[in-house]
Amino acid sequence: MLAPGIRVVRGPNWIWQNQDDGEGHVGTLCEIGRSGSTHSPEKTVVVNWDSGHRTNYRVGYQKQYDLIVVDNAQIGVKHPNIICDGCSKPGIAGIRFHCADCSNYDLCATCYGNDIHDLEHSFVRYQTANSVGVRVPPRQGALKIQLKGIFVGARVVRGPDWEWNNQDGGPNKTGRVMEIRGWDNESCR
Repeated sequence: MLAPGIRVVRGPNWIWQNQDDGEGHVGTLCEIGRSGSTHSPEKTVVVNWDSGHRTNYRVGYQKQYDLIVVDNAQIGVKHPNIICDGCSKPGIAGIRFHCADCSNYDLCATCYGNDIHDLEHSFVRYQTANSVGVRVPPRQGALKIQLKGIFVGARVVRGPDWEWNNQDGGPNKTGRVMEIRGWDNESCR
């Protein structure tokens, strides 16, 4: 499920060098292409990278996929009746990982990324509560790539869409991200 607000990184068909500022850098999907558009045609999306670049990418266009979804909790995706067996939080927000080798073991994306549970086990990745799961290989020996971008603790400056006068202290002033939440405080991040 693609929707504005999801967080993405480079995908399997990435050919755009360092438009994203490098491997592991995160961006936010901000527009979905549509039929007849000259700016972003059907099966493409526009991503605003945390580094500030903004451009469009293929999500099925010419059977190519430039992006992978790394987080979708921002758009309200939840697995309401599933408890993360790593951190014990009920109602996993965002992507859910179900152990393919154990009968009833689930992880949130944070616990999965922090190598909770047996690294030799395969998992099934669910993007939404209703989506078909995709089997992912065991994490044992897998290359880990650090995510880079706007997260809690990051130092930031105003972006191109800033509308709040000098609330931030003025142009070129830096701030620190204290919390990430939805505009209407409805999302899980």
